[in-house]
Amino acid sequence: MREGWIRLECADCGEQWTADPAALPAPGNRFRCDHCGSERPIAAFAKTRRGLDILESFHRQPA
Repeated sequence: MREGWIRLECADCGEQWTADPAALPAPGNRFRCDHCGSERPIAAFAKTRRGLDILESFHRQPA
């Protein structure tokens, strides 16, 4: 079982929070900030490259 949390940040309102990557959409899909309603690809909310890597690993199809 994979577990983890990634840090997210909204470029519009500056709000920062953590989220379970398994509960987030795949990296190319859009996501809406709960704080201000801004909508962007979820990858744009990943605060760090490592967070984006973790998100991608949760949505990678098994070989």
